[in-house]
Amino acid sequence: MLIDHTMTVRAKPWSYQSNSNTSSCDGSNSSVSGWSGGNTNNFLQQLVDECGDLCSGESCSTTSGDVNEDENLNIQDIIIMVNHILSVTLLEGCALEAADMNMDEIINIQDLISLVNAILGSARSAQLDGKAQVEYLTSGNDLIVQIASSIDVAGIQISVLIDSQIEIELKDNSHITQDSHFHNGLNQYLAYSLFNQPFDSRTTEILLKGAGLIDLDDIQITISDINGDALYLSHSQSGQKYQTGPYKFEMDELYPNPFNPSTQISFSLPTDNYVKLSAYDVKGNEVDVIFEGAQGVGKHSYTWNAASFPSGVYYIRLQAGNLAGSQKALLIK
Repeated sequence: MLIDHTMTVRAKPWSYQSNSNTSSCDGSNSSVSGWSGGNTNNFLQQLVDECGDLCSGESCSTTSGDVNEDENLNIQDIIIMVNHILSVTLLEGCALEAADMNMDEIINIQDLISLVNAILGSARSAQLDGKAQVEYLTSGNDLIVQIASSIDVAGIQISVLIDSQIEIELKDNSHITQDSHFHNGLNQYLAYSLFNQPFDSRTTEILLKGAGLIDLDDIQITISDINGDALYLSHSQSGQKYQTGPYKFEMDELYPNPFNPSTQISFSLPTDNYVKLSAYDVKGNEVDVIFEGAQGVGKHSYTWNAASFPSGVYYIRLQAGNLAGSQKALLIK
């Protein structure tokens, strides 16, 4: 049967070659077997009633990111998506489709960052096209993953194939949420901010305890920027052991300096200590606390974003117990 330009349903023998049938499917001429009669709307409704969803073409209408399908985007959706990525509980059907926010058929850290942005109502930044160098260093039985990125990092996902569960720790970055899960020989790890705040600096260090001898082919890393886009990664493996000490108290030169609006501050500690890293103006007034809290022995790195401060000279001061040091910083806008 066909529907003509007047929306009247007509049946065989009306064909593409011979349009001779002028009778409508109204039931009076028994032109369609099983047709009970009525107008065009009645006929279409009968088709829908008989063939159901196959006829109506119903598909998922769940909002992107609404993985619990409650018509709200909130922390519950984040928790459910995290559990899916970590293989704790897996999504199915329309919930699975909703989780794939960038529609690449993979649910990972990129979708999680995109979901956080959707909940916060954050606008997408210009395309960043970030890159990162990932270096692997061994320290006894442990593996150190050092990441140096060209742009701010918003999320990291690490998958490790190994027979036993391992502990994965992110250095510094106290504001970053960390989740992990071990299942069927796969360790899954996520590091991200619930408020899409970038990591402390563009130099990130992650410790994989007990993974010092692992084949690097058994490690997969995905790094996301603040838009939820993946950074292009290049990998290298150091032939030297990772230095575990001794360290001395030292502040590296700020980079860049002069800067606008951000500069990276790196320092090392000889022992575990309580640290305060602050910015002061030329009058000696403390204008910003970059970090304050307990820190372990070794190298640390933070980024100071001075976008809200006027151009001028500032001093970055590091206080660790009885030890102190400072660096002059020039902000030019």
